[in-house]
Amino acid sequence: MTRLSEQARYQRSYRAEQKMLRKPSRDDVARVALHVMIVDVLERNEDGELAALCEALVTRLADLGFDRGSAYCRVDDLVERYADGWAPQRKPHLTTPSMVDASEI
Repeated sequence: MTRLSEQARYQRSYRAEQKMLRKPSRDDVARVALHVMIVDVLERNEDGELAALCEALVTRLADLGFDRGSAYCRVDDLVERYADGWAPQRKPHLTTPSMVDASEI
């Protein structure tokens, strides 16, 4: 039990430090990278390349144990959102008081 509480305390401290440093997580980088890749293919209107990218994503997700049909649905949903102009959402909790625009106050 002590080890678990020590690990939890370490993890909280680590996350707080990463937040203070405004260091993106690997998931943050992955989300932005996927957005960049998909939007790039959409802008170039490369349907074959988009299909290959989606197939590669679904295959890797299936290899990780996810349901293939559900993976296709999720990837298709993201492609549709990105095609409609949706972008990764900013994280308001990263905004420090000094970064807040005066018009937002």
